Amino acid sequence: MSTATTTELKAKIGPALGRVASGVFIVTVGHGETKDGMMASWVSQAGFEPPSLVVAVNKSRPIMKALEVGATFAVNVLSKRNMDIFKAFAKHHNEIKFDGLELLDSVAEAPAFKEAVSYMVLKVKSVSDASDHVLVLGEIVDGALLHNEDEPMVHLRRDGFQY
Repeated sequence: MSTATTTELKAKIGPALGRVASGVFIVTVGHGETKDGMMASWVSQAGFEPPSLVVAVNKSRPIMKALEVGATFAVNVLSKRNMDIFKAFAKHHNEIKFDGLELLDSVAEAPAFKEAVSYMVLKVKSVSDASDHVLVLGEIVDGALLHNEDEPMVHLRRDGFQY
């Protein structure tokens, strides 16, 4: 496919692709003093037995160093009530993003937010190439619904070729 054709295709399908609704999640790794996290919108259930999720992560993200097979991570589901968490992870790219946010003490494997709708702790089962992203498949080993009354946040994009 030529560059002109690729540009034309992107212009044509970008708005349609941007209308694929996704949730808003914070993926976290580490525990204690060392932790990292990123905002994610490309998260989907991938299996029932065992319960699994797949997360698309840009290859350039520093968190990728921690998402090796066997590693533990958490997926935190956000609601519109969680704008403090959303804003902290939208603008910060270091541990400062956790400052002032309450974490569950009972979850030692990876940071889970007390005010999130829910959280799931996962073990990485595989990491697969997916163009400019990788797909991290994780088996859910723990988790809880924390705020059933909160509706998960939904994200739509103007253009499917940018976050």
